[in-house]
Amino acid sequence: MTVWRITDGDGGLESGERAAPRYDLVEHDTALLRITAVSAAPRLRMAGEIDVSNAREVKRALHAVQERAPGDVHVDLAAVDFVDVAGLRTFALAARDLHVQGRMLVLHSVSSHIDKLFSLIGWSTTPGLQIHCRPRA
Repeated sequence: MTVWRITDGDGGLESGERAAPRYDLVEHDTALLRITAVSAAPRLRMAGEIDVSNAREVKRALHAVQERAPGDVHVDLAAVDFVDVAGLRTFALAARDLHVQGRMLVLHSVSSHIDKLFSLIGWSTTPGLQIHCRPRA
């Protein structure tokens, strides 16, 4: 399920002006995974578990955020507890597509077990993928 929230934006309305509503947040929200994105920036926040059952939604969210704003795409995975190979593959393919455009997929706050899976499979060196803020050893 995708929910669009309409807000007035950063500053709200000024001196009685009537502005068109701005779509600030888009969310995918299921029992397994929640994806939140700010429309003005190429950033996503994910929480829950990423697996074969929702990899398509992750791919869709990554594609949508790269279409909305220029620059590198940043994904905060601090609240992600589990990623299976389908999820890792989704990130690797998105990074490869961004690399072709001269952009990167930057994963933030990656847990140690997810970081280890990326390394074991060999996808940590995927062109266009940067795992930032790796956990301490």
